[in-house]
Amino acid sequence: IEKRDQCRNQYLKVESTVKDVEWKVEKNDAKIDKLAGLIELRTQQKLATIASISEVEEQMRTLTAERTAENSAFKKAKEEDQQAIDLLMAARDAMAKFYKKNDIAMGPIQGSVKGVFAQQEPEFSVSADQAPDAVFSDKSKRKGESKDIVSILTYIIEDLNDEIKNGMKAEEESQLDYEAQMEAAQQLHDELVAKKVSLEGAIAKRSDERSAEIEDKNDNEKLLQDEVDYKKSITPDCDWILGAFDGRAKARTSEMNGLVGAKEFLVGKSSLIEMSKTATFDDS
Repeated sequence: IEKRDQCRNQYLKVESTVKDVEWKVEKNDAKIDKLAGLIELRTQQKLATIASISEVEEQMRTLTAERTAENSAFKKAKEEDQQAIDLLMAARDAMAKFYKKNDIAMGPIQGSVKGVFAQQEPEFSVSADQAPDAVFSDKSKRKGESKDIVSILTYIIEDLNDEIKNGMKAEEESQLDYEAQMEAAQQLHDELVAKKVSLEGAIAKRSDERSAEIEDKNDNEKLLQDEVDYKKSITPDCDWILGAFDGRAKARTSEMNGLVGAKEFLVGKSSLIEMSKTATFDDS
């Protein structure tokens, strides 16, 4: 009986453990699938972030290249304007020096005269058709024309200086705009890099959790297999014991039924004998 009860308890224990472990394995599978989905999602987000980082870096390179080209063009234009100014100033100074050396009064030089090119037609004191006198003029005869030339040179110099000033102002504005765009791009770049690092951390964490869950599942499957193997190992003996016990129980039941039947038969037989005795010695 003790062996029979032990087998029954072992069977119940194995059945309970198998059901519990099978439930744990199902939970393992569900969690592994969930973690795999999260890893895939974070991986796709990481790839998108990397692509965005590349785009921002390309924009920054483009901005820098354009700014470099603009700055080079500005420097070249400024240099050319400055060279032109230097040449014009040298010509103007040479002309002024010539008239000073020859004591020729130029009068005030007019700079920044926009209409300096609009020459008025000269007025003739005599008929235009009259032949001029054959008299050679001295150096001072063309001082008016020289004065106009000096004024034109002064105007051009001032105009070139204004062009340089305007170019410098535009260059400063372009540089400030470039720096603002680069600052915004760099901030976005830093945010994207931080996001990428965060996603990498999340992927690594979920990957570790998934690996741990897979390991736990493997342990549960091993435990499940151990229980199956253990039941398989005790089944022959326990089935024989339980079968033998059931057979003996049935046999004993049959024996008891037989004894009860025999007893009832004997009781009935005794009653008949008694009745027979009573009928034999009845004097009446």
